[in-house]
Amino acid sequence: MIEEDRQTGYSNTLLSYFSSQAIAAGHQLCVVNADQDVDLKTQLPGWAARSTAEPDASAGVQTAATSDPMKIAWRYQNLPRVDSDDDARHSKHGSSPAEASEVPFCERFDLMLRIQPTAVDQAQVEVLDSGRLLCMASDTKYGGDMYQCLLDHIAALIDNGFSSLKPTAPGAVRNILRIEIGSLGSGFWQGSDSLSILKFLHRLRGLLRYSYAVCMLSFPVHLYEDTGVRLPVVRRIEHLCDAVVELESFEGTYAKPSDIVLRQAKSGTATMQEYHGFVHIHKLPRLNSLTASMGRLSLLHSGGGSANNLAFRLRRKKFSIETYHLPIEGGVSERRVPAKDDPKAMRPGMGCGSTPGRTDPL
Repeated sequence: MIEEDRQTGYSNTLLSYFSSQAIAAGHQLCVVNADQDVDLKTQLPGWAARSTAEPDASAGVQTAATSDPMKIAWRYQNLPRVDSDDDARHSKHGSSPAEASEVPFCERFDLMLRIQPTAVDQAQVEVLDSGRLLCMASDTKYGGDMYQCLLDHIAALIDNGFSSLKPTAPGAVRNILRIEIGSLGSGFWQGSDSLSILKFLHRLRGLLRYSYAVCMLSFPVHLYEDTGVRLPVVRRIEHLCDAVVELESFEGTYAKPSDIVLRQAKSGTATMQEYHGFVHIHKLPRLNSLTASMGRLSLLHSGGGSANNLAFRLRRKKFSIETYHLPIEGGVSERRVPAKDDPKAMRPGMGCGSTPGRTDPL
């Protein structure tokens, strides 16, 4: 679960990565969004294009000896390149990775590009928008309960070839079902009572335990606050999810849209220019285990019992999560070494045991 921040759409970027990876790997995708219309051809990012020529896939691992020699790290020339296998599977125009012989586990995407329409048409994608959800929930069986309607639809999808309790048919290939739910629990979602979202997550978690399916959803946590304090139901919702990540952007901390516009008009600090917000990991998946989900050797720990702070930045081509570091004191534009023509640099220095302006007799 991704906890959305107020008045920003960074969580939608992570959801678009999730959907694009499903199409790239050939998985079946089910997109649910009751807040807005879904158009995957204009919303999903495309595969990153390669700027170099496509290497020969039969050549195997390419070494730096056959490519351009390294001018700085010359001692690593004989080591294999890390991205040679990834380049061998794609062309420089970013063709679909489903056409390759080996399906990549994690694909590279470019936020400046849109996904190819042919890739969406050939993929197994089902979209449930607000109109279709309302039409399905209007049945007398549900009485307008969109949560129960969606749960029965997901259960039918899992029962149709994605259940781990049923054996695979002879000759059939096992596939993965990806479920994306945007802004679950917003004002557009209608339930039978105030506990509908808790019942939905509890039953959905039981379905996913015995299936070849994964669900990624976003939750507008700012709608469940009272004078800046989160309601107790938020903690219960986090407990029903396997992994919980919160995006706290610097822009979303302001309640009024006018404050955001005023903040963007002014020159921001070095921290806001470098990062766009913080990433808080509230819960990590740890299935069928009694130990903690984060060990002492984790990269999130810096040693001594302290934890590294994570921050995210949204560039033109990618969304990256990095370890947060304090900016340089005084900013990056301040000069560290004084210039030669600076009067302060020409001032005679104070020596040990000497007087300024006199010649040292020794």
